[in-house]
Amino acid sequence: MNNPAKAALLLILLLFLIVAFFALTGVDVRKPEQSAVKLAEKVLQLNRAINQMARNVIFSIRMWFTETFSR
Repeated sequence: MNNPAKAALLLILLLFLIVAFFALTGVDVRKPEQSAVKLAEKVLQLNRAINQMARNVIFSIRMWFTETFSR
């Protein structure tokens, strides 16, 4: 990056995102083992939600195709 102001802005934004992540997830950075378990649970929940949404989208597309082209 040639512009130091852009670099500083990106660093501030990155720091804000990290603080917001820890604030929203409730992860305690002073207890790393407990935080790792909690973070893994959050990632697992997110993964399940994404998988469920993907299954629903694929199912709705498949049903649309069968309803449209089965006539």
